[in-house]
Amino acid sequence: MFVARARYDQLHRLYQGEVKRRQDAEQLLGEKDAVITRMQGLVEHHRDQHPDAPINYPAPSPEDVRLRQQLRLSEKARRALDADRLELIQTNVQLTREVRELREALAAASAPAEGSRS
Repeated sequence: MFVARARYDQLHRLYQGEVKRRQDAEQLLGEKDAVITRMQGLVEHHRDQHPDAPINYPAPSPEDVRLRQQLRLSEKARRALDADRLELIQTNVQLTREVRELREALAAASAPAEGSRS
């Protein structure tokens, strides 16, 4: 199959671009692997030097502590409100049933009385 020279040149440029991007990606991957290997070596060295040393985590900021406390309190309040809402919904359903039963009983009681008056 024959290809026009312009089309060939365009495809060749695209191919060369892809080759360049692949080489750059492989180089970046190699650099990342080198950094990971170096960091693993540092971690191993630190473990060898201080095998039982605890890891020092930074203390949370006062704003963080306050925010977490407010979050816990708001979650507790939300759960309490959900429980109250559920109780109100159940009460509403029960009262609706009772009203419906009373209406049906009233309709049943008034139906024969209306028929006997006629």
